[in-house]
Amino acid sequence: MIENTFDLKKDILLRELRARILSGRYAHGEKLPVEVALAEEFNVSRDTLREALKVLESEGLLVRIRSKGTFVKQSERRLGKKILVLLKPQAESDSSYQAHYLMPGMQKTAQEYGLTLELCPRSFIDNPDHEAAAAVLRENPELLGCVIFEGRYEGGEHYIQALRQSGLPVVMAVCEPGDVRTTGFAGVRVNSKEAWNEGILALKANGHRRIAFFLPNWIQGYYEDFESFYSFLRKNELYHPELICNCPLDVSCTAAQLKRLMSLEEPPTVAMCASDFFAMLLMRAAAQLNIRIPDQLSVMGYCGDPGGVFLKPSLATVDFQYEEIGKKVVELLARADLWFGKKDVAPPEIVMPHKVLIRESAAVRRVESLFA
Repeated sequence: MIENTFDLKKDILLRELRARILSGRYAHGEKLPVEVALAEEFNVSRDTLREALKVLESEGLLVRIRSKGTFVKQSERRLGKKILVLLKPQAESDSSYQAHYLMPGMQKTAQEYGLTLELCPRSFIDNPDHEAAAAVLRENPELLGCVIFEGRYEGGEHYIQALRQSGLPVVMAVCEPGDVRTTGFAGVRVNSKEAWNEGILALKANGHRRIAFFLPNWIQGYYEDFESFYSFLRKNELYHPELICNCPLDVSCTAAQLKRLMSLEEPPTVAMCASDFFAMLLMRAAAQLNIRIPDQLSVMGYCGDPGGVFLKPSLATVDFQYEEIGKKVVELLARADLWFGKKDVAPPEIVMPHKVLIRESAAVRRVESLFA
């Protein structure tokens, strides 16, 4: 009986049926129980059951034969396979590396599909001899496909060329616009410019008119195109050059900039940071300067670090929903037979939804504009 009320019944049913097939509880060639019996066993409607069966059929795990029934058809391409997760050098020591936050969703979905994840530094195929590097991947019969992270690829990187020649499907996690076209790989990303802009507009909707920006010489979604970002600020009457701080992720520099801002005749009412890590650093600097958050200064992060909710005060952010991205990355590889190696099918580029979360660090409304 399905008791989890946090997920849709169809999704829970889908996971359970998929797990039974991939574990061998429902053997290859076995006929499933009739719909009435299955629906009763899982306490779902027949419509919900049919929706789940359609998905499993599209995944190649079931075949439905008219007048005979529904039969298990395990995909030999997937059985016992591994997904190679290629990490940048020194990934373990970089707490801001997005792969860490995608991994829970990737692990969960890999288990549902009967797959395993194998983590490996990408340096082992970052070799000028692209064919030799590709052969290492191609000659491993256990590999189902590969995952890489980051983005803004040029296409000439050694490991990108080796992956192209490997004959394996590749999915780029949290890539950037244009990466699918450049590489020919599938991609899962967020609309980073839209997410950044929506975070700013949420602060404006809360009454903030003087927003400070802490940026490491580039801007989320805009990158080095500062002028386009300034144009967005001007359009929304939020452009104040003295509130834009370009500084590295360094507590002393951040504290110096924060001290300068708060000494202005009209200090900012909120600081928007290029990442949650920058926002955490800013909160630390604010504590050193005895600046109360959010009473004197609200703080907004960006990206949705899972630890932000545990801060005091909890960190407002634009949440990328990393776990959902991780799930989608593995699903693309598990169902690569729908898109990979097909001349008439383009590599999918999936843009995932984001959420603006106004938590305690920015949970103060400003009403000055009501009296202007």
